[in-house]
Amino acid sequence: MSHEFHFQTRLLGHIVALEAYELIEGTPAGYKFQMIGSPEDDLFALLGRLIERIRRALAVKHITDDERFGPHISDRTVRGRIDWDEEQDGRVPLVVVDGRTFTWDEFGEMLMTFEGSPFRLEISDPSEEP
Repeated sequence: MSHEFHFQTRLLGHIVALEAYELIEGTPAGYKFQMIGSPEDDLFALLGRLIERIRRALAVKHITDDERFGPHISDRTVRGRIDWDEEQDGRVPLVVVDGRTFTWDEFGEMLMTFEGSPFRLEISDPSEEP
């Protein structure tokens, strides 16, 4: 599967944010990445580190599709992003995993495979690698 990314550099005072987001049918959706650096840093080196992060993320699949059961969690670890759900007026999130968007209910159904299991939810900064 091919992915198209748009890159953007922002100067935010004493830091530089290099961002990459996937375009799906010309609209920002799917994967999003951010790398923070200093304005004095070599931006090409920062871009190289961001591209390596993108490659590592694309190489790992957390959701597997099954003809019988549909999408389900491949392993016990899921990494993704919390996003805004327009249809729910932001009351519940959308979950983006492997560049795919799932409603809170869809994600909850996938979690039910692990009913009764303890879990840990860790939220990280968008510029940090999970």
